[in-house]
Amino acid sequence: MWGVLVTGVWMAAAVPAVEPPEAPPRHVYAGDTRLAVVASERQPQVSFVVAHCEALQRYLELTLGMPPLPPPLARLEIVDIPGNAPVDCGLVGGTVLTVVRLDDALEAPSRAAEAVARTWVARTATAGRKSIGASEGWVRQSLACETLVALRPAMNDYWFREGRRATPALLTEILAGQAPEGEAFLFWRAFRGALGSLDAQTKVIIGSAQGGSAAAVLKSLGRSPQEWWLTARAELLISRSPVSLGLRESAESLDDIARFVFDLGAGDVVVSGATLPQHRALPAIRTSLAGRLLSLRREILRQNPVYHNAWRTFGAWLERFPDGTPEELALLWTEYVAERGQADKIRHEVELALAGVPTK
Repeated sequence: MWGVLVTGVWMAAAVPAVEPPEAPPRHVYAGDTRLAVVASERQPQVSFVVAHCEALQRYLELTLGMPPLPPPLARLEIVDIPGNAPVDCGLVGGTVLTVVRLDDALEAPSRAAEAVARTWVARTATAGRKSIGASEGWVRQSLACETLVALRPAMNDYWFREGRRATPALLTEILAGQAPEGEAFLFWRAFRGALGSLDAQTKVIIGSAQGGSAAAVLKSLGRSPQEWWLTARAELLISRSPVSLGLRESAESLDDIARFVFDLGAGDVVVSGATLPQHRALPAIRTSLAGRLLSLRREILRQNPVYHNAWRTFGAWLERFPDGTPEELALLWTEYVAERGQADKIRHEVELALAGVPTK
């Protein structure tokens, strides 16, 4: 027996060791945003989540007037590991790390929106030296809804329409982040109206992200919080804002209103806005631009948030067109062109990301 064992050992030693083949190198794509560094092994996934990060950041800054968060940036990793929670957020070495799965194409938009909202809430909590688990659930859920609406304006119409048919959620469920998305969306819209100023809105949402109680603020409104919620919800559904247009519709509407075709003496020609002030003494031009300003004032509330700045800057140019100096008009037109270019870039990235929603 020992002879057999020794022979076996000798033969094993005589066989040269075979090293396992090296795994092919894995390339990780990354995208930097002001909210987080987004990382994934798939470029379409990075673009998809980056678009949601930018949408939330624009909402916070342009709609709420909120200042940017202090460093460090968070890290948002897209890892499709079956069995993992769809979205998970924690602290690693003092830095916020959010992990999201995008393996379900139907759920990908909601998961991306939740991931970026939870990342912002966690960064806000840590900036205030609070635990990321201390935040109230409604903050994360409401900001996720606003992110979805910013990229998909049809959701705004959908949630208002569904709100008319649905039974109102309990306020306690909403504050805990356990209500349906549509109810969380309606709650924050109604709460913003009750708070009034942007400073008050910012204070409440930051305070709740850092563990403060929104219920205490609601009690100060003069009635029971649940009674306030039912009344405010009903009033909101009755006085809803106009339905927003999509990215493409806003771009096409801006193309139409900012395209100038006039007869300057040699037949109709396309005239650039940069050179149009040279001809503003012509009655036809002054009348046409005055009409466009009225149209813009009616339509600007319906425009997609991505194109809002471009519409607003073009409106400022129209307002100053009759009396502004050539230098002032040139500066406004240059600003409009830059805003339009930035909006077109974001739209292009969003459309590519949406067209490439990852699947397993």
